[in-house]
Amino acid sequence: MSDPELILVAEVHGRAALIAELRAALGALADGANGEPGCIGFRVLSGDDPGEFVLLASWTSEGALRTHYTTAHYRRYREQIDPLLARPSDVVVHHLAATVHALDAQPARPREARMKTGIADI
Repeated sequence: MSDPELILVAEVHGRAALIAELRAALGALADGANGEPGCIGFRVLSGDDPGEFVLLASWTSEGALRTHYTTAHYRRYREQIDPLLARPSDVVVHHLAATVHALDAQPARPREARMKTGIADI
């Protein structure tokens, strides 16, 4: 798997009465995105409050993310989403300069884990 160039984090603020519809729309968006070239992963996470979700998506390039915005499943999501929201989503795209992978993804003692770059502490 290639390392991401971009990480998109979106906080989605749904109307509590329409959680099921919002969850379905977000799920369809994630399913479509996960099949796209350049999408490393697209996850929908539940927030602490009802109706709150976090989208976490990683992309190999800005071009791949821009292409995502032209897909049928993204357009369908945009057509459905407005009535389901309590307020606009908060979206941030992080441009990454480097990615560091732990040598052991599940270390017994995380403070002692060594990184591929030689950084001693996580």
